[in-house]
Amino acid sequence: MEPIKVLALDLDGTLALDNHQVSTKTRNALHELSDEGVEVTIATGRRYRSTRYVMENLGLETFCVCNGGSLVKDRDQNTITSTPLAASEYQIIVECARQSGVALSAQRDAHHLGGSDFVIDNAVTWNDRNHQYFQENEDHATSGDLLAHPDEYLVFGAYDSHEKLLTMCALINKLAPDMNTIMVALTGSPFYYCEVTHNIVDKWYGLSHLVEHLNLHAKNVCAVGDELNDMAMVRAAAHGVAMENGHADLKAIANFVCGHNENDGLLHVVEYIRDHNRKALG
Repeated sequence: MEPIKVLALDLDGTLALDNHQVSTKTRNALHELSDEGVEVTIATGRRYRSTRYVMENLGLETFCVCNGGSLVKDRDQNTITSTPLAASEYQIIVECARQSGVALSAQRDAHHLGGSDFVIDNAVTWNDRNHQYFQENEDHATSGDLLAHPDEYLVFGAYDSHEKLLTMCALINKLAPDMNTIMVALTGSPFYYCEVTHNIVDKWYGLSHLVEHLNLHAKNVCAVGDELNDMAMVRAAAHGVAMENGHADLKAIANFVCGHNENDGLLHVVEYIRDHNRKALG
């Protein structure tokens, strides 16, 4: 039996509460687990900057898998690995979006490359949600012609109507079959959000790079999440956990289901790890 040495946590719906907060009980338990030698690690679809808001409230400098697995950072904010889109794939995706009348936002590793976190394509007329998103992040965002200024972009995102995003996704799936498109409705909004990544990239893809960096294996990992984008890491880790508030499909493949994220459900995971490691270490 191998000990658990890495605890990989999704943020929204798992570790993070409203306004990037972390409950006091969960924070204290994770600090104690870290002191016991378990690497508390973040695995999220968020950009690194917005990931750090939660890290600061957690009070731990952790390893981080960001942008859905395409970016991995160490405790000192250095990039361990990144997986930008190839130039040919990048051009196809931008052209598909423009043909569909959709303004893409292209996310970057700003801490490593300098400059903005993301660029919104200004060759397409922006909708109200594009303007709002830009204004909310104006200190860390720019607008520009994505074809005229290619860069090491990791993930594409888009806010638009369901119909326009479906059109864009159909084009991308036809012309760039190695890409993966995910679309979700925005609660209380007429807009949908669509994300475009390479189909090899998911949270386990990023975690596998981190685990290798730490000279560990999947059998040393406990991964916890609540949504379908956590499926790959929950399935691949030796100890996969779903939150009580999680998606039914994720619960079905998890080793066990812990409590609700709003009720310190991660405390169950901390106790599970301690119990397992007591047995593993004799």
